[in-house]
Amino acid sequence: MSNVSYMSASAEVQKIDYWFGLSGSLLSGEDVAKHLFAAADLMRSQVWDPQLYGLGSDRQIRDALRHTAMDGHGDADTVYVARQVMEAALRATTGARYVDCEVWAEKPQRTLDEILHLLKASASLARFFGPRITA
Repeated sequence: MSNVSYMSASAEVQKIDYWFGLSGSLLSGEDVAKHLFAAADLMRSQVWDPQLYGLGSDRQIRDALRHTAMDGHGDADTVYVARQVMEAALRATTGARYVDCEVWAEKPQRTLDEILHLLKASASLARFFGPRITA
């Protein structure tokens, strides 16, 4: 992500309505970042290369988020907000008004490096610009 697209994505993810999960709970940026980093680690360590694994393979970005939620790195709320952060990053990068992160990741020419970059850049956005919630 260039500095310009990172800044426009950061402005969008700072809006408070981005940080409420499907349950209505307010999430911290750190919780969302941990889930995104865990999904990236899973995809990298198991080489979930989209050039090798096609649609329906259970090796897509949605599957990485689901598997890491089942492993305790997040839940349905962090998956929902993580998608929003990734889509904000993609909108800033592509200039499109709407981007679905799963459809973007499933394009035949998409590489594992591109997907990992999206996950890690989105995690950084969440960590630095998301809410800080203390108990």
